[in-house]
Amino acid sequence: MPDREDPDRPAVPRGRIAVLTVVALAVVLVCSGLGVWQWQRGNVVITEPPARQPVAPISEIVDAGGSGAASILSADEVGHRVEVAGTFDPAVDLLVPGRSLDGVVGAWALGVVVLPDGSGVPLVRGWVPEGSPAPALPTGRVDLVGVVQPPEASDVAPSTAVLPAGQTWIVSAADLVNRVDYPVANAYVTDTAPAAGLQAVPPADPGQASRRLDWRNLAYAAQWWVFALFAVVVWFRAVRDERRETGEDDLETAADGPAHGAGGRDMSGAR
Repeated sequence: MPDREDPDRPAVPRGRIAVLTVVALAVVLVCSGLGVWQWQRGNVVITEPPARQPVAPISEIVDAGGSGAASILSADEVGHRVEVAGTFDPAVDLLVPGRSLDGVVGAWALGVVVLPDGSGVPLVRGWVPEGSPAPALPTGRVDLVGVVQPPEASDVAPSTAVLPAGQTWIVSAADLVNRVDYPVANAYVTDTAPAAGLQAVPPADPGQASRRLDWRNLAYAAQWWVFALFAVVVWFRAVRDERRETGEDDLETAADGPAHGAGGRDMSGAR
């Protein structure tokens, strides 16, 4: 026969436990969401890649006449768009052979723009197919926008053979300072809008976003997740205490007792 309800059995506060569960779930969801948000903010702090930052005068990125850090192009500055204003040095009109563009071998047209402070900036004016002459250097003042690149090392050269006059294997201040009598920036710029007869040379490195860890935000994220875990622990203990106060745990234990001996006989008096 089914068990009859015990009129002396205390009522289990199901409504209170349900409320505790809903509140705990809301706290866990909110704390977890805030933790993820803080993690996304603190895991990496991303600055705009140099290629998407505002155009800056070349003198703000690399100073040919300076010394120390001002004269060296940093990793975060590679790929920065710069403005170059000055005049081309007519004595530096070079081709850099062995340079491919879209699978076609050709050469870069290289010049040096003399800035108002008297220093020079190597400028890759564009690309021409092999055997084709480059357009003449512009005369008068030029004002153009390009992408700054680090100087090339000697191992970039496809050959060590001696080149004829008017050609060079690499774009480097170390080579150009032997051709001029003024300081040359330890970097070069690729013109993004070359003159007619030249094709734009895509920069080797357009610039990457800089990243770093923000430990304070990461600590906040961990703190929110600890709060979420604490809410689970508080909920578990509150539910356990409620069940103990109503005697539900004792009743369930007592109800489970006979089940272990169901169908058996009391053999304590058997002989």
